Amino acid sequence: MKINSIYLTLIIAAIFVSACQREEDIPPALILDKEANMTIAELLSLYEINNSVIYSQIPEGTVICGTVTSSDKEQNCYKYLTIQDETGGIMIVMKNTELYERYPVGAKVFVECRDMVIGHKYKNKQIALLDDDAMVGIPKSEESLYLFTDGKVGPEPAPRIITSRNQIDSTYFNCLVRVEGVRMQNGGVDTYCPDTVNTYCSRNMMLEDSTTITLRTYARATFANELLPIGRCNMTGILINSSSGPLLYLRSLEDISYPNQ
Repeated sequence: MKINSIYLTLIIAAIFVSACQREEDIPPALILDKEANMTIAELLSLYEINNSVIYSQIPEGTVICGTVTSSDKEQNCYKYLTIQDETGGIMIVMKNTELYERYPVGAKVFVECRDMVIGHKYKNKQIALLDDDAMVGIPKSEESLYLFTDGKVGPEPAPRIITSRNQIDSTYFNCLVRVEGVRMQNGGVDTYCPDTVNTYCSRNMMLEDSTTITLRTYARATFANELLPIGRCNMTGILINSSSGPLLYLRSLEDISYPNQ
């Protein structure tokens, strides 16, 4: 009996150590003892997209705050976070490819914008670091210098409803949206992105007023080889601006709902 007790103690100790090691693999984001002093809309107003200006320096001491809406768990929202407050949304360029555990959807994130710039890529506004006069993502090793949380995870923001491409303006970009009444071109026939493609695929979402919005899926997404939905559905995701128009990025297939079900 004494030997069995020793074995049981060793097993419990091993489980405890293993659990601790798993927790250490995902260090928590740091807690910030400051408050936001600029809204996201005010930050966005610091930069106008044109052909001559690549980026603008964010004023020293700027702190913004927003709720995380993107998730890279399924690898479609890749190397960025989108956060939004009551005034708008912004993309934060990152180098980390596993952000969803440290910054889950619904987490409130504070961004201390020291040494950061605001600019655009293909007309989508974003904030990033600067290296050799180019915008680059925040390295994983430096996240603790810029990103902080309040230690809580709440609900995601209510998505902005889109029923026509014509209603989209700049305030929708980098925000969570739900495109309603969608029918996918070649639904049930085409996949989101086939194996023959190694970058990304664009699929047409046809809305009830005959306007279209592009659904963008990266080849790395875990659901890339799944068939596009058949029939009328609603699609929730992150709306990104681009040179060719708005792009919707699903976070997972759970972002699709069927109004008649």
